[in-house]
Amino acid sequence: MMKPLSWIGFAIAVIGGAGLVGVGLAAAVQIIAVLAALIIIGIDIAKDGQPDQYAVIGAFVLPSLIVGINGAFPDWLSDKLADLWGWAEDNMGDWVGTTTVGLALAAVVVSFLVSTRAQGLSSRKGR
Repeated sequence: MMKPLSWIGFAIAVIGGAGLVGVGLAAAVQIIAVLAALIIIGIDIAKDGQPDQYAVIGAFVLPSLIVGINGAFPDWLSDKLADLWGWAEDNMGDWVGTTTVGLALAAVVVSFLVSTRAQGLSSRKGR
């Protein structure tokens, strides 16, 4: 019974999210999403002292959420993220031997693989 209810709840969330965008509250939802991602990252790291999958997912999604918000802080952070990306592209792009998009995707894939492996090792250690 829980599985159908969870899918119904998911569908209602999609409808509600679309409604919030439709009435002009998208910026408020972005701020809530940023705060939620920060909380999830904090809880994940505090749980066992290391960033596992949820923290990695948050780190992957958080920059895009933040730069989508208008304001001085998001603009400043967007500039800093561009600087970080420029450094990574200059120093790792040739080493990886791929395009800019390829490097970004490779970094995301490797981060997920490493976090999955680290989480697996951590959960076995706790047994």
